Amino acid sequence: MNNYRLFWGDTHHNTYQFGPQDPAMDVICREATEYLDFYASAYYTGTTGAFKPGGHPAEVEGKQELIVEACKADARLQREWGEMQDAMRAHNRPGSFVTFPGYEWQGNGAWGDHNVFYKQEGLPVYAVRTIEELYACLRGKEAIAIPHHTGYRPGCRAPDWSRCDETLSPFTELFSKHGCSETDEEWIGLRHNSHMGPGAGGSTYADALERGLHIGCIASTDNWSNTPAQYGGGMMACWATELSRDGLWDAFLARRVYGVTGDRIELAFTVNGAPMGSRLGPAPKRAIRVAVRGADALDRIEILRNNRVIHTHCHQGTWGWPAAGTRARFKLRVECGWGPRPNELPLPDRRWDGEFALADGRFLSWQPCWVMRGQHAPRLNGGKAAFTLTSSRAQVLAPAQNGNVFEFEAAPETHLRLALNGLAEDGPVRAFGERSRILWYRDECVRLLAETCGLVRAECERDDPFYHMAYKAKLHRLIPEAGYSAELELEDDEPLSREAHYRVRVEQRNGQRAWSSPVWVKAQ
Repeated sequence: MNNYRLFWGDTHHNTYQFGPQDPAMDVICREATEYLDFYASAYYTGTTGAFKPGGHPAEVEGKQELIVEACKADARLQREWGEMQDAMRAHNRPGSFVTFPGYEWQGNGAWGDHNVFYKQEGLPVYAVRTIEELYACLRGKEAIAIPHHTGYRPGCRAPDWSRCDETLSPFTELFSKHGCSETDEEWIGLRHNSHMGPGAGGSTYADALERGLHIGCIASTDNWSNTPAQYGGGMMACWATELSRDGLWDAFLARRVYGVTGDRIELAFTVNGAPMGSRLGPAPKRAIRVAVRGADALDRIEILRNNRVIHTHCHQGTWGWPAAGTRARFKLRVECGWGPRPNELPLPDRRWDGEFALADGRFLSWQPCWVMRGQHAPRLNGGKAAFTLTSSRAQVLAPAQNGNVFEFEAAPETHLRLALNGLAEDGPVRAFGERSRILWYRDECVRLLAETCGLVRAECERDDPFYHMAYKAKLHRLIPEAGYSAELELEDDEPLSREAHYRVRVEQRNGQRAWSSPVWVKAQ
């Protein structure tokens, strides 16, 4: 993989769902430049409205209105599609931030939803009904159509893989806000959408591979939050020669892509030196190499052949801490939020101002764990890392905390300090790896509850309210490089009776996952 660089993006962030886009596409693109390499807005062609039996409520008394989805009126669709393309064109900056115009195609609902996106602006939205019609419109153009939430019941917004054209659909979405459609085993399956679920066999990613399709996999958010690549909803990784439309597009067509749930797990995978997405001729021996760098402690790495695990590397217990005085790399995650639920207390969104400081060391990189807009890239300067985050009380059931992961270089005995909104944690680097730490803003909460609710601590039997209502931050357990990185080599010489596909799954201790696109090898 030495010829390629790794880039991160989202190709399924829904826009223009509920009337005028708010915030405007210019705002979304400008904010996305702080934490993404590429972005393909999935313009939402559908609209929802009330179905009234007989056309008017008066014609059928006592019938309940039902909200149904249909394609937008042509005038509205053309206006919004034009606005979206203008924004993609204006914000495309090769070398720093690359955009692609795209839209979500649903047809008549029987062929599986697809995200259509183009290499350049200027092509229309094809509001056709069947997948054959869509493919016919796209052939000969620089366009691809990405199936998504594929693990639902075939024919009900999930695909019939027998109709798939792998030249126009070189990869599919394996994970999103809907859940995971790798298999129908409900591992982290399609359990979030009560209308479309549950997950079913026949349209999963494993089913597509079993049919012999040469189709890679990615993850993308499929979210309506106005936050591209919302943490935990899925993100796409791409191995490309350069950050440009040409460089990324070549990688898309070659299937040098993979998906992660949230953490930016770096995954390099080759078979006989060929990268993920490759199709190889017969080979009596297949040399498999995997290199992983996670954002947290690795749990396991699985190598699959034809959807069956042929090797598992359990990373727990294989690594230790660097010796004192040895300069090494570490990763440390800070996460801010929690506190009152919506409408419990009259409080605005919470701003967090923090700074890490190393007595002798330097900060190397960072990655975002952001679930809402309004965050900003931290400032790394030698032994200091300053950051600002905002947390919201608008979401109660979904995670509403924002955070960052920092990588730094230091010796285990180097002194590390975090100052965050008036509280601090400090000590040697090694001590931060012994356990996670919670910063509890107790005194602030005691004052707040006394002022707003008349709740006096001395008169309260339990401490629960002051913990429940307080804002909190978590310093996750610090991990040395040996814990978040691994390299594997495996030789498979089992005779192949049919073309085989090899792929990799990765899971961290915190549950975050990655899935590679396959490498295909023909039988002898």
